[in-house]
Amino acid sequence: MEIFEIPRKLKVTWDPKVKAIIITWLSYIISDEEFKTAVLTKGLNYAKTNNANAWIVDASKARGLFKQSQIDIIDNEIFPAFAKNGIKYFITIKPETSIFTEQTVKKFSALTGPHGLKLIETANINQAIMWLRNQQ
Repeated sequence: MEIFEIPRKLKVTWDPKVKAIIITWLSYIISDEEFKTAVLTKGLNYAKTNNANAWIVDASKARGLFKQSQIDIIDNEIFPAFAKNGIKYFITIKPETSIFTEQTVKKFSALTGPHGLKLIETANINQAIMWLRNQQ
């Protein structure tokens, strides 16, 4: 079920079977405000209302890099908010398109542990969903 979209940049969806928010990135070239709206306002509010326990980031088709300000938002605002609101698992899908995009995913994924989130890396969405089903 679609929650929010910024065309040509990202789509935020919900999988009720595994209680996961899925954010599918097409471009990491995004303003800080668009980023906060997609993740903290739309995604996290939906996650809280529906008792989500996982957040899946599909960067398999993403291009570009996050700015340092966005890495800081993840570290100082997003991951603490995830932990506070019951998100236990942060699952990443490996980028297929660019080594630079892969570096962005590694950079923000490294911040999960200090915030109490369990990092899971999978090759695709189906593997992520299967992993979550096995946790139930």
